Amino acid sequence: MTVVGRPSSVILVMSKPFPKDQPVARLSPAAQVKFFADLYRPMLDPAAFARFQTRVRDLGLRFDDGELSVLAALDHPDRVQEFLDTQIYYNDDHFSVEQEETAMPPRRVLQTGAAHCFEGALFAYAVNYLHAHNPRWVLLEASQDSEHNLILWRDARTGLYGCNAHSAYPHLDGRRAQFATLRALVQSYAPYYFTDYTRDPNDLSLVGYSEPFDLIAKFGVEWIARDAPLWDIYYTYIDDTWRFHYLDDESSAPHLYPVIRALKEKWIEIDAQGKPFVNVANLPRDAQTLWRAFWNLHGDHQTYRRPRGEEAEIEKRFFRLTGTTPIDLEDNAFDLQFFLAAGFHLGQIVVNE
Repeated sequence: MTVVGRPSSVILVMSKPFPKDQPVARLSPAAQVKFFADLYRPMLDPAAFARFQTRVRDLGLRFDDGELSVLAALDHPDRVQEFLDTQIYYNDDHFSVEQEETAMPPRRVLQTGAAHCFEGALFAYAVNYLHAHNPRWVLLEASQDSEHNLILWRDARTGLYGCNAHSAYPHLDGRRAQFATLRALVQSYAPYYFTDYTRDPNDLSLVGYSEPFDLIAKFGVEWIARDAPLWDIYYTYIDDTWRFHYLDDESSAPHLYPVIRALKEKWIEIDAQGKPFVNVANLPRDAQTLWRAFWNLHGDHQTYRRPRGEEAEIEKRFFRLTGTTPIDLEDNAFDLQFFLAAGFHLGQIVVNE
């Protein structure tokens, strides 16, 4: 493994991809932690390290000395971001169905030297919380694309917002604390947020963003030092208590996350065999008409292509009525099967019927 060098204040524009032309030497979990600890331990102030150890102990969390050394050294969100960018490879497990997906806790990120978007966000949230930076989780809402997780923080001196993030795509990493509002920070992502499906830089897909969410208030602190995967957080952190805002709506009126709204409105239901499906009859009457018109033009539900021309116009009208698109609604119903197969139930995300 190449040593990138001693961390500085520089933030890169994307996370480290695994090189395609040569394999990366994988270290054992203990050796990987030692590698990071040897790199970061010289930066530690003994008094600050002692205070950090006390805070971790008071929270009832357990880390070994090597893990503590790395976590203690990442004492500012900018350092966390640089660690993600320069030391942590992007875990591309979700890029292929052949790979087993993961939901690694912060400890496993240190042990593997890899993380995907969600895992990197969990890591950043945990470290910033341990250093009392009062982090909050923000989810970027996209249409016909993957969402993106940001860990929001606010500079106590300037009052400006910044965030941590881990991404395989350029310019979707974290941001320094340079933004007067959360909305302004989110807007800085919009020009670079193009859909996974076409990879066309002009095919922008960012729709909105969530209100800041307190992960500790919902899940406590135990997960920070857990060894087991964090599927419970992965599958249930978004629920009907969380509100989102559209970027193109100056009124900033709140709305529910699309799949949550679809479940509450019964646009997505579960059939007798336990399989989620779109119940078109429960859509608003005009949306039912648009649904049929869209799929008549678009063709097979299983063949994906971005809507163009008349399809795109129908899609926009459908979105104004429902806050989603026909393709997204189908995708939400399909993806919900994995939530159910993992042993979770709808009452964990639709809590206010």
